[in-house]
Amino acid sequence: MKNLLKTLSIIALLTFISSCEKIIPYDDIAPEPLLVVNGFQHVGQPAYLCVEKSSFYINNETDFRVKDVHADLYVNGVFKETLQVRDSLIMETYIIWSEDPDSMPTEERLRCAFNYCEGTYILQEGDQLRFEVRSSEFEETAIAETTMPFAPNVISFDTLRIEGDPNDYDGKVIYFSLKIDDPAEKDYYNICPLEGLDGFVSNDPVFSDFLNISGVDDLFGENEYYGRGAYNLFDDSYFNGTQYSVGLKIHYYAFGYPEPFTAEVSRVDYGFYQYRKSLNLHQTNDEGLLGLFTEPTQVYSNVKNGVGVVCSQSLPVTFSIDLGDGER
Repeated sequence: MKNLLKTLSIIALLTFISSCEKIIPYDDIAPEPLLVVNGFQHVGQPAYLCVEKSSFYINNETDFRVKDVHADLYVNGVFKETLQVRDSLIMETYIIWSEDPDSMPTEERLRCAFNYCEGTYILQEGDQLRFEVRSSEFEETAIAETTMPFAPNVISFDTLRIEGDPNDYDGKVIYFSLKIDDPAEKDYYNICPLEGLDGFVSNDPVFSDFLNISGVDDLFGENEYYGRGAYNLFDDSYFNGTQYSVGLKIHYYAFGYPEPFTAEVSRVDYGFYQYRKSLNLHQTNDEGLLGLFTEPTQVYSNVKNGVGVVCSQSLPVTFSIDLGDGER
């Protein structure tokens, strides 16, 4: 009898709990898909776009292709060409592309199908680009614009001083000076160490706008900029239309690093600068202790009637320094 009463009590409790549940239809909260357009344009290369559609994050979709994609390129206000469209698959590294899904190993890899559009016109410095992308799945045409930057005028890249011993555990620290002849208009630059060096450190104020609070040390003013691989961006707020020397330093060890130290500087447009800045801030706010006390960051988009970023980069200026003796 006691077991029967116990069983009936449990059934009654579960019935009460289930009666308090409220089922929210999934279709009522899922946003409508958006046309997504992305493309990082480079001087000296043809234009390209990656076109896809957005998906609600709990869908776990891997096929983002849209139907009947049509992408037109206008250069300096004049129609130039219609980009050729093909279906592609992109791996999670955004490096390896393939048109054959079955040929790609899927273990520990995410496959995402999208539409890849590429032109034949070689982009030139100063070209004002306008992309118009449409699909039968969307009523409005997505529009994105960018202007191809001119290569920076690098005056010099010199060693200021060298401290330490490369054979010690801490290695040696090499201090550099990058001098750029800056034009009067607003410009954005990227410096990228090449050939095995992950990056550099700098407390030069040119990085202050791009710097993100990413650790407890930064709360107390110890906010040196740490290079982030290929994208180390700064603007010309401190240049004022004149020559300016950007201070940098790298840690060098006698093992594992190639010589000479090689890097390149290029100009990027406002869209790419804002995109990387907001993306880094989003990633920072989403990680670690500080992420618990920050609100989500909206990643920059410059696509009208859609979402995404279409941006541009100039030809790079490459320079090298022999790390052995610190001379150019």
